[in-house]
Amino acid sequence: MRIETKALGIELTDHLEQYCQRKIVRPLRRLFDRQGPYLEIELADTNGTKGGKDMRCRITYAMPHTRTLTVVEVTDDIYKSVDRAAARFLRLVKKYKGWKLWGTRFPKKDFVAEMVNRPAPDESATPDDITIEEDSLAAAERRPLEETYLSG
Repeated sequence: MRIETKALGIELTDHLEQYCQRKIVRPLRRLFDRQGPYLEIELADTNGTKGGKDMRCRITYAMPHTRTLTVVEVTDDIYKSVDRAAARFLRLVKKYKGWKLWGTRFPKKDFVAEMVNRPAPDESATPDDITIEEDSLAAAERRPLEETYLSG
């Protein structure tokens, strides 16, 4: 995974970079560590010296052949922005990972086989399609009981 940390309008200190690594990158590697994805963390001061609610953290996670996940948080403190963005981002990655896993549990070949063997809606069942009484589970359970009564 390629990781890029940018700072626009603020100084990217070692402590701030380590904070981003600890809050965003480490948990992400536990959830989804692959070779292709690209993670960009952008920290910015949008209003400059004017002050106010202007510290922005934008996390962009681009995965090949799938969607790009983006989370933006703006607060008055850069560390608070990183915390909130990291929490939202990790929830989004878990949600996306769940979607990806759900799709692989039901392979296409099983779906196609089910569709081929399903009768048409206007087609009625033939006697051959209906299970014969002797082959049913209830009949198999009754057989040993009937044999004991007949033999005794």
